[in-house]
Amino acid sequence: MDETPVMEGNGLIELILTANPETQVVLAICVVFSLVSWYLIGVKAAEFRRLGAAHESYLRAAERSRTLDERVHAVAALGSSPYADLVHATTSYLDDLRGANERGGVTRTGLSLTQLEALALTLDVTVREAAEDSGRRIPWLAVVGTTAPLLGLLGTVLGIMQAFLGIARSGSGNIGAVAPGIADALVATAAGLAAAIPAVIFYNIYTARLDRFEGTMERTAQELIGTLGREGKL
Repeated sequence: MDETPVMEGNGLIELILTANPETQVVLAICVVFSLVSWYLIGVKAAEFRRLGAAHESYLRAAERSRTLDERVHAVAALGSSPYADLVHATTSYLDDLRGANERGGVTRTGLSLTQLEALALTLDVTVREAAEDSGRRIPWLAVVGTTAPLLGLLGTVLGIMQAFLGIARSGSGNIGAVAPGIADALVATAAGLAAAIPAVIFYNIYTARLDRFEGTMERTAQELIGTLGREGKL
């Protein structure tokens, strides 16, 4: 009765190179998923750092300006940012309203309740657009986090099947017959978890950061409306 020789060596590279072709395909897909995941992690980390810096710059500019006109001049030096977009949306709405009042011969200086609600909706749209733009690609981390373990499980099943085939070929359940299949199963499981764990961790981190960013945008919009109230424009 022939016995399958025990696989020599215990290096990870050797385990991957000696794996059966089906397991190697699963490992290759897990590697691709892992590379995509880390690319997205790096891109979103840089993006949230820029948003944090933009918020700090806006707060410093807001401290130096008490009126909306001063705020416009202060944020003009900051360049493009979601917080500057809120200021521009506010001034654009007021300019359009002022032009409509002049064409209609309306002398009212403050905003009516309906106009105030329209301004709030305008700012809300700006907040939602910024949040949606910042939230792009984050769901892909969830895709990796949920799919990679399933790929690892597929590799595990394939490895166990290989182990049983080894038993069938050798006619016994000695370690030499089952070791290659078990090794394939464990490597595939590890690869799936290695791709999924960072993706899940950073998905939760970036989702929380996105919520905080949206909250700061909403507070900025409310503060702009409060500035109009202090100026007697409401």
